[in-house]
Amino acid sequence: MRNRTKKEFSDYNNYHDRGFLKWVTAFALDELTSSIDENHAEAIKTIPLLPQMSIQEINAVLTTAFLKTKAVSIQLNGQDTWGRPLESIEGFFSGQFYEDTLLIGDTLILCEDIRHIQLVEQKKWSSFDVFASQETEDYQDDYQEADFSQDWYEEG
Repeated sequence: MRNRTKKEFSDYNNYHDRGFLKWVTAFALDELTSSIDENHAEAIKTIPLLPQMSIQEINAVLTTAFLKTKAVSIQLNGQDTWGRPLESIEGFFSGQFYEDTLLIGDTLILCEDIRHIQLVEQKKWSSFDVFASQETEDYQDDYQEADFSQDWYEEG
């Protein structure tokens, strides 16, 4: 049997090795790729510039949205850091005005910042046809072609 001495390592130039922690990034590959995909999707996103609306047109849409309790989509007069139009703000208009601002959902918006506003048509849950997809039709065809000639429930 050999006598082994304890190995002691001293830090070199005030560098302290983190040990196994430095390899943690190798295990987060899925998170890394999903983050890269999200950043790529954000970079290539194009938002169309909608036409500027007059105050009367904006008021007409807001009145309709309030009376019929419909959601609105508002594009603001502004640009992000890359010069693209800002994303639209969606929400319900509750009829609340504060001087020159209005409340859409939980967001206060200056009236002079509104570029375009439109009603958002939402589908009702009853209009969705859950079972009208190609995949379910394929399954139904497979089910009809199945051969149940054996009486498996009468074995015994």
